[in-house]
Amino acid sequence: MKRWEAWTNHLAIAAVSLSGLAYGVMKYLMTNPDPDSRLGHPWQPWALRIHVLAAPVAVFGLGLIFRRHALARFLGGDREGRRSGRVLTTFAIPLGLSGYLVQALAGEAARRWTGWAHAALALPFAAAYLFHPRGSRLPNDAPEAASHAERDAP
Repeated sequence: MKRWEAWTNHLAIAAVSLSGLAYGVMKYLMTNPDPDSRLGHPWQPWALRIHVLAAPVAVFGLGLIFRRHALARFLGGDREGRRSGRVLTTFAIPLGLSGYLVQALAGEAARRWTGWAHAALALPFAAAYLFHPRGSRLPNDAPEAASHAERDAP
């Protein structure tokens, strides 16, 4: 994996995780002193905007990592980081789908339950991402680059 890909993914996952946490705290744990306001905090809409705008970058980054890193590690039999990697790959698809669904659903109850499911999936995903091993691999996934070089050699 190239360094720019790793940093893009790290920053996008951090932005999505922190903005989602901030949004959840502001929406469900804070109360606005203004009784006419539906917002828990004045910055709540900004936390949601950051979350929604950073999410496609995170999904793109996860696709890059899956293709260049996770799939190669699974097929290659690499054992390091296997448990947290399995959690990440298992939770990534339903997490992304629930994030898009919560924006598209019209019914209040369906949106509420999908939002809670999204939050429940996000917590173990963020924890697994945080504790997934980093820096133990060669830069730019040298084994993968070497296999491509061998395959493409005349």
